[in-house]
Amino acid sequence: MIVPRAFFALPAKLRQGRNGLTRPLGAFVRSQRRGPDCAGRRCPGWLGVSAIVLFLAAAKAQAADLLTDFQPSPLTSEYGLVQQVEIKTPYLLAVEPDALAFHSPGSMLQLRFPEAVWIIAYETDIYDSTGQTPQENFLCHTFLGNQRVDQQKGHDGHVISSEMRVVFSDAFTRSMHLPEGFGIRLSSEDDALWSPMFNNRTTEVTRLGMRAVVHFIREADLKKPLHPIYSILEAVQTPHLFFVPPGRHQKDATFTLNFNGKIHFMGAHIHPYSESIEVLNVSRSELVWKGRSKTDEKGETAGMEVYSSSEGYAVHAGETYMVRSTYDNPKQDHIDAMAGVFIFYSRDDSPAGGGQSGASHAHPGHAP
Repeated sequence: MIVPRAFFALPAKLRQGRNGLTRPLGAFVRSQRRGPDCAGRRCPGWLGVSAIVLFLAAAKAQAADLLTDFQPSPLTSEYGLVQQVEIKTPYLLAVEPDALAFHSPGSMLQLRFPEAVWIIAYETDIYDSTGQTPQENFLCHTFLGNQRVDQQKGHDGHVISSEMRVVFSDAFTRSMHLPEGFGIRLSSEDDALWSPMFNNRTTEVTRLGMRAVVHFIREADLKKPLHPIYSILEAVQTPHLFFVPPGRHQKDATFTLNFNGKIHFMGAHIHPYSESIEVLNVSRSELVWKGRSKTDEKGETAGMEVYSSSEGYAVHAGETYMVRSTYDNPKQDHIDAMAGVFIFYSRDDSPAGGGQSGASHAHPGHAP
């Protein structure tokens, strides 16, 4: 296990919306504002210019920590020996009450593997000051990969989603496992940025830590080539945080995929009381996948389905897709929400053992 130095990332630009200050999933901004516009929660606020300068200086001064404590993994693969490495937050974080997408200085880590590896699975868990799993669900989401997860709006208002080599987890998808034969390649030249984020919907400061386990095959141990996987995030809204009034509500956005290939895995980032999230191929007028949330005996959100397929769903460059989210809010007040899909795909121009980069373009959409 390694507890590395911190990686400080700049925040994406915040925007004032009808529901208060909102922010993208991957922005590095500490929650610092409470008000009725944010339904009683602490909404992300602005970082001062001096703080940004300090974060930039810290980022340049820090070198990536090497992940070297490889251990045997319980996972097996016909493609090679599977190993794992554990990552932890450097210390217990004091998560502020009523905070959303919370992270404090020192919790975002800049890591690197000492050699080329292929990530095939990823899992996370949260622990409290006693080392146990807390009863409350404090996990918002985490990312691990070669870049910060982000979506940017172009001059025409369309959202541009960057192609990444990133794995994720969230409160209702604590782990992900790519189909056999596929992996996300990180070389010794690639940074592996780890971004753990918390939600604290209670009224008390809570001290929490997070642990992640990365399962991978060393490229030197491959018995046969793996197919490279890339990922993008497509969300129903940018910035990603919004608030849902009482009752059942849908929100959607369309996007274009600009590559030929196949989708092999999809997982959603959602908040409590999400009913479902869908990906539709608008060009073909067909449903690609509908993930439904799972509830416990109390009717609370307890999990979310994922899409996983070795055969995959064929993508043709230029086709239009839609991501659609449905929330069913049983409360008398607004609830916080995010709704995005991480799409993991192979590219026809990236044969086993190598790959190229690309991007998608998204814009607000309407249900077909």
